[in-house]
Amino acid sequence: MGISINIATHLARVAPLLTGCRNGIMLGRQKMHFKPSGWTPRLINSLKEMGIEATPDDIFQDDDFCETFLKTIGWPSLESLDFSDIEGAEYVHDLGEPITDELRSRFDLIYDGGTTEHVFDIAQAFRNVDAMLSENGIFISCVGADGWFGHGFYQIGPDIPWRYWVASLGYDMLGCWTFSRKGQHPPRPIEDPTGNPRGGVHRYDQPQFIFYVVQKKKRDDDPKQVIQSHYVDY
Repeated sequence: MGISINIATHLARVAPLLTGCRNGIMLGRQKMHFKPSGWTPRLINSLKEMGIEATPDDIFQDDDFCETFLKTIGWPSLESLDFSDIEGAEYVHDLGEPITDELRSRFDLIYDGGTTEHVFDIAQAFRNVDAMLSENGIFISCVGADGWFGHGFYQIGPDIPWRYWVASLGYDMLGCWTFSRKGQHPPRPIEDPTGNPRGGVHRYDQPQFIFYVVQKKKRDDDPKQVIQSHYVDY
């Protein structure tokens, strides 16, 4: 689990959406993955274009984790949740199991930077995220979408953000994109695939992440049935 160049840039790009968030957690404590020598100046230049002045000391910390970077780009302070405390997680819980009452409606912001695709019962992991978020809380996910064969149990397509979070749970979509790990092409916006003959099918020429931001709204009814966009009219 880590933050590479294009993920870091996009985390800064969506920071203005988080002004109402006071607390939050990462699913798995994220590290900065910046071994290529050109990535640090490239990130500093991208941040400057967004009005964020930063030096390497504003981005990196001695243990390679990401809290310094998140603070620099204006995110709220985040704790972390993991299935062990080996990397210093404040909360220890297996996301494949229902959360405890202690965690229910506790957080304004949850960031999944590449954890849920490693949970075998990914549906339970998503239900846990929903349960842990407060009303109007924000969930941000950046996971492998294409070209990550063997990386996790799953690769995620557009039906997860659009058909699960939005159509079933009633969340607001604040943004959904795909982008590569290190290429310099701009992020590709991902629209709701519902109603398209082939849903959200798209072929990429290099591995891609899907990055989406959704916001929880007051929900009085049970979640609706989750149906992939290909089959909503069957």
